[in-house]
Amino acid sequence: MWMITVLWISAAVLFFTYAGYPLLLWLMSFFKKKNGNKSLQGLPSVSIIIAAFNEEQVLEKKLQNSFALRYPKELLQVIVVADGSTDRTVQIASSFKAVLMLHEADRKGKAAAVNRAVSFAQNEIIVFTDANSFMQPDTLQELVAPFADKETGAVAGEKKIADAESIIASGEGMYWKYESWLKQKEADFYTVVGAAGELFALRKELVVTIPENAITDDFFLSLSVNLQQKKCAYAKKAVSTEAASLSLTDEWNRKVRIASGGMQSLFLVSAALNLFKHPRVAFQFFCHRVLRWLFCAPAFIILFFTNYLLVMNGASYFYSLLLLLQVLFYVFAVTGWMMAVNRKTIFLFSTPFYILFMHAAMLAGAWQFVTGKQSVLWQKAKR
Repeated sequence: MWMITVLWISAAVLFFTYAGYPLLLWLMSFFKKKNGNKSLQGLPSVSIIIAAFNEEQVLEKKLQNSFALRYPKELLQVIVVADGSTDRTVQIASSFKAVLMLHEADRKGKAAAVNRAVSFAQNEIIVFTDANSFMQPDTLQELVAPFADKETGAVAGEKKIADAESIIASGEGMYWKYESWLKQKEADFYTVVGAAGELFALRKELVVTIPENAITDDFFLSLSVNLQQKKCAYAKKAVSTEAASLSLTDEWNRKVRIASGGMQSLFLVSAALNLFKHPRVAFQFFCHRVLRWLFCAPAFIILFFTNYLLVMNGASYFYSLLLLLQVLFYVFAVTGWMMAVNRKTIFLFSTPFYILFMHAAMLAGAWQFVTGKQSVLWQKAKR
């Protein structure tokens, strides 16, 4: 029966994307030739770029955090680009004499701001970090260490969510623990597919101009390194921490924007799907990103309704049990949503809610991209 086939295809998509793919990476990494540990011959010079649009609430703490890093100050350049800011961001950055402050009145989006900041970067390695993301003292040293390998063109840092008693912090924290584990498996196999903008580093000579209409500049930059036949390593000990969004609305808008940017990336970096020119990258990009962005959210819907139709048409007891498990999952997710509204959280309910929340945002982001409603100018989530 066609419904059984469709049901199992949907289930297979979900299973392979979130469990099968990481397991496959783990198995294939055993056949990878081990190069051994390499160490840097002296620390490289680093330019830190902070794109800060109206970040007066966190910028002073961010700059203090940047200058408190255990890294030679003579090898460090800190650039703040605050184009379009209308609050005290410019004044705060200008109060730090060691900061190169860039500001234009017109707001053209983060991609344009980052492109301009890169042109002022003087050092070997460029580190991109968000204004609301705070690094541990040894983070910078850990972040640049993988550049000892000449094949490494970029390095993704480790993002952690600060402890908070909210369903968003609980769900997002769980999600990032999974993503961190997956990044490690990807790096063991070959490359991390897309670094998070909270903290990542690139060799300056590999930085390309970001299209000004790019929604997710971080993904574009990190994947462009793969298109230059270099890999993106993962530095688990290079930790940056940020707070979760304060409200579901803020987190929803952030997730929708990221999903819309993911859809756009399929066109901006479509060359990364060329299996003949970039076989390993194409395999990883498709399994990690394309399946998740395009197929997983519809798979949840198709799985439920085909299961329901099978049960209504007298399918075996197994399919009734499967439908019951799905109903329980959605009941738990709705319970998690109701608890979120009341600012309460229990892991048993927050996890199903965040999974459903994330995939609903993927559908909304796809719609935003298709209809052209997602602007590069966006309201950041309050944290």
